[in-house]
Amino acid sequence: MRRSWYHAIPTDKLRIFIETAVYRLLCACLLTLVQFAPSVAFSADRPNVLLILVDDLKPALGCYGDRHALTPEIDALAARGMRFDLAYCNQAVCAPSRFTLMLGSHSTSTGLYGLGSQLRQIIPDAVTMPQHFAKHGYRTESLGKVFHIGHGNHGDPLSFSVRHYHDKVIEYLDPASTEGGRLTREEAYFTNQKLGEIRSLPRGAAFESPEADDRDYADGRVAAETIRRLVAARQRWKRKGTPFFIVAGFARPHLPFSAPKKYWDLYDAEKLPLPEFDELPAGAPSVAGKRGGEISNYAPVPTDRNAEFSEELKRKLIHGYYASMSFVDAQIGKVTAELDRLELADDTIVVLWGDHGFHLGDLGIWTKHTNYEQANRIPILISAPGVTRPGSSTRQPAESVDVFPTLAELAGLPAPTGTQSIDGRSLVPVLRDPAQRVRSHAYHAYPKQKLGRAIRTERYRLVEWRGFGAPEGTAEYELYDYESDPLETKNLASQNPQVVADLKKLLAGYPAPVPRGQRSTRRTPEIAKRPLKISATVRNTAGSGVILAQGGREHGYAVHLIEGRLIFDVRVNGKVTRLEGHEVPASFAFEARLTKDELSLSAVGVTTTMPSPGLIPVQPKDGLDVGRDEQSAAGDYVAPNPLKGRVSNVDVTTTN
Repeated sequence: MRRSWYHAIPTDKLRIFIETAVYRLLCACLLTLVQFAPSVAFSADRPNVLLILVDDLKPALGCYGDRHALTPEIDALAARGMRFDLAYCNQAVCAPSRFTLMLGSHSTSTGLYGLGSQLRQIIPDAVTMPQHFAKHGYRTESLGKVFHIGHGNHGDPLSFSVRHYHDKVIEYLDPASTEGGRLTREEAYFTNQKLGEIRSLPRGAAFESPEADDRDYADGRVAAETIRRLVAARQRWKRKGTPFFIVAGFARPHLPFSAPKKYWDLYDAEKLPLPEFDELPAGAPSVAGKRGGEISNYAPVPTDRNAEFSEELKRKLIHGYYASMSFVDAQIGKVTAELDRLELADDTIVVLWGDHGFHLGDLGIWTKHTNYEQANRIPILISAPGVTRPGSSTRQPAESVDVFPTLAELAGLPAPTGTQSIDGRSLVPVLRDPAQRVRSHAYHAYPKQKLGRAIRTERYRLVEWRGFGAPEGTAEYELYDYESDPLETKNLASQNPQVVADLKKLLAGYPAPVPRGQRSTRRTPEIAKRPLKISATVRNTAGSGVILAQGGREHGYAVHLIEGRLIFDVRVNGKVTRLEGHEVPASFAFEARLTKDELSLSAVGVTTTMPSPGLIPVQPKDGLDVGRDEQSAAGDYVAPNPLKGRVSNVDVTTTN
C-alpha cells in the first residue's frame, strides 16, 4: 500500500508541522479576504516594499503544484496575491540575474554576463531599483544575498541607504564537511579568497544535516535581522512617515544543501521524484548542453564531468534541495508573520522572486547555466493590497526585468530611468486583471562559446546560438514544444520551419547584444579645442588604476591613481603632460580642469595646478572609459590599467 508523505514524519513533528501550516494558511485567508474588498487601498501615501529573494529557487513549490514540496509559508504568501506561472529569469546565473532584477535591463543590453562583472565599472551611473526608490523618499535596506558577492564581485553598496547586512552563502557546521575546517573551493569563491588557487583547495560537502537551530545558519540569522529591521521600520514609518524598501535575500536552496536535520526529516528520499529524462535533447547543438560545472566542486560528486551519478547520490541531492527549500520556507514564514504582527501587511507590497531555476538531474544536468526550462523558469509572487486579487494566477510570460517598473508603478513613482536601458514592462495591468497581456513572450540569454538568446512563448522556446557579431547564417537553433514535449527530449527546429521563422521575427526585435565584457556605451564628449571640467566620485579603491580616460596614443586625457596618489595626464600630439596631486583616501571625490592656460586637480580640499600644454587639438578616436582604459593608453601607463574600486557620478563638461 502506497503511503502518503506524512507517514514518514515522526508524530510530534507532523503535529507541529500541520498546526503551523494550518494556522498560517488561515491567517493568509483572512488577510486576503480583507485585501479583496474593493475599498481597500494603502493607508499611507506610499506603500512599503518587502522584496524577498531566494537563491536557486525553482517553482518546485506547493503553490505551483509540486505535490512533494512542503512549503506552507510560501504557499500562504501566494494565497495573498498573484502567482506568475510562466515567469523566467533573464540569465540563469546568480550575479547577472540579480543585475537584471535591480537594473530592469537584460544582460544583453548591459554586457553584465559574468559572476565577476563589475556594475559600476561597466555602467558607473546606473540607477538601480533601490536607488530609484531612495530618490523618492524611501529608506532602502538590504540583508543576505541581494547583489552577488564573490567571484571577484563586491556587490553594490551605492544602491542602499544603509550598510548591507552580509552573511554567508557557503556554510557548514560539521567539521567533517570541510576536511576539519579548511577553506573549501566554493567558500573561497564566495568570500573572494585565493581566487587564483581554487583547484588547490579541498571540496566541501554537497550536503549536511546536523541537529541545529535555524539561526545557526545564515538564512535563520537573515530572517531574525529582517524582523528587527521591520520593527524599526514600522516605528520610523509611524513617527516620520518614511516608507521602507527592504530586500531580504536567502541563500538556500543554493548548494551546499546545509539545513537543520528537522527539515530533512520532513521528507522520505525514496518518495521524491527522480528525473524522468536524463539525456541531452536529441539534435541539440553541442554548445547548448552542460555536464559537470559548479556541482563538481562539492564532494562526493564525481569530478569527471561525464561520470554517471549513482541513484543513491541523485536521491541525496534531490532530498537536500527539498530540505533546503523547506528550511528557507520556514524563515520566510517568520518574516511574513512579523509583517502581520506589526500590522504592516495592508500597507506593504510583498514580492517573492527566485533568481533562476535549478536542474536536478533532468537532461543529465545539475544546477543552472543553461537556456533550458528548468534553469530559467522561476517563481514570482506579488501581493499588492488593493491591487492584486488574493489567490490569483496568470499565464502572462513575465521576466525578472519586469519587477522594477512594476514596483515603481505600484508605489506611485515615476517610471524608472537611468543610463542603462530599461527593458522591463510594468505588470500592473496583469495584477489588476490576470487575463491582460503586456507581451506575448519572455526573453532570456546565456553566453557560452556562443551567445544563446531565447524567446519563450506559452507553448514554444526558440534558442539562437550565435557568436557576438557573427552573421546570421552561422547561427544554430533549438526549438521545443512544451505541449507535446515538456521534458525537452528533442530539438524540433528542423521540423517546424514556420514556427522558427515566426519566433526569429520576435528575436529580431531586440537590440544587438552588447559583447561580453564591453563597457556600456556612454556619451563621448566632444573635447576638441574645448576647455574641460572632469569630476567623479571614487569609492573603496587602493593602489593604482584608471578612474576615467578618453583618447589614446595621440590625444586625450586620463585621471588615474599611482599608489594612492591622484594623477591628471593630458596627451597632446603624443606627448603627456602630468599633473601630480596628493595622496587620497580610499573614497573621495575630485575635479580636474583643463584650460588653454592651466591644469588643475582638486581632491580632499587640496588643489594642485601647473601650466597647460594647451587644449586638445582634435577629437580623439577612443571614447570615454570608466574604471580602466580599454584601448590605447590616454595617459602615461600601460592599458587597460584597471582600477580596483568603484567610480560613480562621472561628469565631463565642455565649453565653447
